[in-house]
Amino acid sequence: MFRANAAFREIDGVPEDILPSCLYKEPYFSCPPTEELKKFRVIFSTFMSSFRLHDKGLNAGHFNHIFPVDASSAIEPETVVALTNFADENTTVIVTGERRNRSHWVQADIAREKGLKISYFERLFTSMPYRSLSPMFITQLDLHIKSQTTPKG
Repeated sequence: MFRANAAFREIDGVPEDILPSCLYKEPYFSCPPTEELKKFRVIFSTFMSSFRLHDKGLNAGHFNHIFPVDASSAIEPETVVALTNFADENTTVIVTGERRNRSHWVQADIAREKGLKISYFERLFTSMPYRSLSPMFITQLDLHIKSQTTPKG
């Protein structure tokens, strides 16, 4: 397993249990050479840092599965960085998120006017064939977490 980080991410901001899966060469995070990188079965990356993997030689079709985690908090152009570089017709893309959880940090008026404030998840959810809720395309999970209290006594 490999975790690709932004090159100049502060090492102090990376949890200790994740550090063994990262490549840090003072003073920045790096990626292993292409042939070594291709051997990893699982690679974690932010949407924007995924370009580093593409820059190292990983291309569309390299991954069987791509999981854009919490795509409801990512705007479409951000999500498309990873999908354009790595997904092809044989790649399964599993998108997770919560409806109507839109990014609030899109500040450019033209971007908002052109619909870029809508998350990738929301755009998929409201598009055909996804809005039919066909189990072939989408599964909704309702998670109800019950708090467990321990009786005192």
